[in-house]
Amino acid sequence: MKQLLAVALALLFCTSPLQPQKNESQPPTQAAPDAASAELVTLTNTWTDAINAKDHAKLEALMAPDFALYRWSGEVLSPRAKWLENLDHIKITEYTVRNISARTYGEFAVVTSVCTWAGTWTGAYEGTSFDYESIMADTWRRKDGKWQVVARSSCSPTPASAGTPSPCSR
Repeated sequence: MKQLLAVALALLFCTSPLQPQKNESQPPTQAAPDAASAELVTLTNTWTDAINAKDHAKLEALMAPDFALYRWSGEVLSPRAKWLENLDHIKITEYTVRNISARTYGEFAVVTSVCTWAGTWTGAYEGTSFDYESIMADTWRRKDGKWQVVARSSCSPTPASAGTPSPCSR
């Protein structure tokens, strides 16, 4: 038993100098975006263009059948069908997405971004205007080699709520 322990310790000490030493003062290295992350950034831009054009065929291809828009609290705000219907009742003044960042986790990915979303409701909320700066987190799933967005959470902090423990009240 002592011989086994001695061999294990010898191996540990002999191999540890072969491990690269990280200098504490060096900043962490940033990995280059992989192909899937680059594809997701492109798909997010395509989704943005489809929203602005109200292109339902493109939106339905990008959004999984089980897509839902969630409040930051986790409550479902709008399932896919309602989300698509609501889009038809908005006169879009501006819908832009910036600071897009994608991280893949196997067959899933999270894409974060910042959005400017302004417009006027038609129909039941006729004439009601909105103008939001939102932080968004989109969850994408790759199925049969094709990425689709399955969930979106967005938060629109106001100047008054930005420094509070719960800045995403709406």
